[in-house]
Amino acid sequence: MLLWTIQHRDAYKKMMETGNLRADEQYSPDIEEFREPYQWMTEQMIKRIGAPPEGVAYPVWAWYQWEGKRKRPDMRTHGRGCGEKGTPITLLTIDVPEKHILLSDFDYWHFVLNDIPLRFSKDGKIENCSETEKLKSWEKIFDITYRIEGEEDAPVSTQAVLWEIKKEWLIKAENFITR
Repeated sequence: MLLWTIQHRDAYKKMMETGNLRADEQYSPDIEEFREPYQWMTEQMIKRIGAPPEGVAYPVWAWYQWEGKRKRPDMRTHGRGCGEKGTPITLLTIDVPEKHILLSDFDYWHFVLNDIPLRFSKDGKIENCSETEKLKSWEKIFDITYRIEGEEDAPVSTQAVLWEIKKEWLIKAENFITR
């Protein structure tokens, strides 16, 4: 499956030396801020695609599609949130066997990040529910055809998570500097 991922250039260089790229807190500032949602995602990955390789604690994130289009991310937009201005980053185009990938809806992932249920009342307000119901509602993010009522025509952005990227999956590497 063709995916794209934006990584710190040093993480890419390390992959070229070691043969794989794994999530590294040094290059992933979001891990500290979103530790609990990332932990929830790792639990889902274990259930859905299997246990991580030894020494891997967090997923590597990639793009399957952006706003309904299966194409390389436009780095004028996607390169902005990848570290401080001037950070060297690399856009990797990779071809990953499907068994290693878990897809989810990028927009609905934000319900997990914000610790709110993915449930709405008819008037569009977030419904209250138990912790168990909230956790169950989050699983809807893995059905990339699911749409909240009224959003049926909205273009879907789909993210992918995988335990690691192997060097042999690399198709192309493009270097950029964040603005």
